[in-house]
Amino acid sequence: MNKPRAWGAVVGAVLALAALALLAASGNPETNRYCTVETTHLYPAPGGSGDGCGVLELAVPLQAAEARDGWVRVVLEGWRQPGSTVLYALEGVRIREAILKDCALAKLQVLQTVTDENTGQTWSQVRLAGFWVPAKALSQDLRKPWATAEALYKKNCSACHALHDPAQYTANQWPQVLKSMTSRTPLDKTQIAWITKYLQYHAKGIDPDKVPVPCGLTPARP
Repeated sequence: MNKPRAWGAVVGAVLALAALALLAASGNPETNRYCTVETTHLYPAPGGSGDGCGVLELAVPLQAAEARDGWVRVVLEGWRQPGSTVLYALEGVRIREAILKDCALAKLQVLQTVTDENTGQTWSQVRLAGFWVPAKALSQDLRKPWATAEALYKKNCSACHALHDPAQYTANQWPQVLKSMTSRTPLDKTQIAWITKYLQYHAKGIDPDKVPVPCGLTPARP
């Protein structure tokens, strides 16, 4: 192993955790906003292992409430339908944020409940607090992975046909549309997940004034 490089990585990780701890203790909600940079589990206490109480998808906006020993206690808000274990970013828009187990579902706080006039579907805006994630799974700046997702989409999804404008489909349509295309590409699951989120946040009907923008991504205006 290259010792200078390894030491540099350790120092970088320590500095990142120290900065996270300071920010999480600042009490400023805007300063404490982070996003997941990878799929990660939710745990009821720091140092958890196994499946925990649920799974957070990548690029999920969170608020850091406390940092301790490489772990961060987070607050998550999202939307769900009655009886569902899935949290979505927006009412009626299936940009997936988390899949929760009973131990997390029992802790959900309902902020409001609405019924969609067009579909008749009931949605509840909820908040989940008190759960921990590894600090390494969080970042305040996703501009690099968003740029990579855009580049991968343009490179891999224009070989067989003209490139689709992200606003050609809705956020609910993009996962299935992308699934039909990526089977003919060398993209792996993580790359596909980033591209899917990128396209959903640039999709038809997404209003940037209402969308909780995930760390460095600026959705196009409809």
